[in-house]
Amino acid sequence: MLIELQDASQAGEARRRAVAIAEDLRMAPDICGEIALATTEIATNVIKHAGKGHILVQRFGNNGDRGLRVMGVDKGPGIADIARAFSDGHSTAGSLGKGLGVIQRMSDSFDFYSAPGSGTVISVEFLASKANQLAGKTTFEIGVVSEPLAGETECGDGWGTRTFADGMVVLVVDGLGHGILAAEAAREAEQVLAVTNETSPHCILRDIHDALKKTRGAAAAVAWIDLSRRKLQYSGIGNIGASVVSSGSSRGLASHNGTLGHTMQRIQEFAVPWNDNSILVMHSDGLATRWDLERYPGILNKHPSVIAAVLHRDFSRGRDDVTVVVVRATQG
Repeated sequence: MLIELQDASQAGEARRRAVAIAEDLRMAPDICGEIALATTEIATNVIKHAGKGHILVQRFGNNGDRGLRVMGVDKGPGIADIARAFSDGHSTAGSLGKGLGVIQRMSDSFDFYSAPGSGTVISVEFLASKANQLAGKTTFEIGVVSEPLAGETECGDGWGTRTFADGMVVLVVDGLGHGILAAEAAREAEQVLAVTNETSPHCILRDIHDALKKTRGAAAAVAWIDLSRRKLQYSGIGNIGASVVSSGSSRGLASHNGTLGHTMQRIQEFAVPWNDNSILVMHSDGLATRWDLERYPGILNKHPSVIAAVLHRDFSRGRDDVTVVVVRATQG
């Protein structure tokens, strides 16, 4: 969920929506209170420092790692004095004055990216249960921004992941056009991934093609990150962008022309190396393709949710649904 921020009243709206989702996740009242405080502080700082921006509120995980992520995104001046911003009681913006350090300590996960003159992204996560902090780390970190075209209530894009013992399957789908009919195609593709035991991108796209024959069709791409063989296999049909990125390297992944559910001449599967520093970026054509993470010093060390939010902020075309999925394997 994206909430635009341009005046102080919208900070209150962001807080109410974040708390409503937290309550829907049956989070404890004290956690809901922390979410309310963090959302208000972050949103107010976006408005005061940058003039405008947006809040992203996202559910994440399932079972033991289920929770809520709140992100503040702006294109303002950036954080000039990071140490001061994290000091307790600091606020140059007229917000609650808690300081980012307090927000960091009350959250279960905290990350941010700020560059002078280019803006700031702050991400905080709250687990549904504090007991889940003791749970073991998951194999992958995932960051997603998936938003409908302004004015639409349904997102015609979609995405999904399936984790297996030796890797993860990642899907990005873009229903033809936008609106309800595009969303129907995207949801159908997501359902195929949700029930499959396949890891072959070729086979999954074939099944999606069959399932989408009753819809208006879609572009889609599937990646299989095979940790045991240290490689990524990829197949795509239609205009889905994808790259495997690491420090000093970016390798684009090609998709073939066609529309799943209607016209598809062939599915070709490609394989590229996957190493400990690799990051997968996949996106619909609502995101421009000219992005380059090398222009953002240090961003490859950030959580994938921060990377996805920066790409969405800076390269969203603004005339279509947009989805960005960023995946990295965790260490240890």
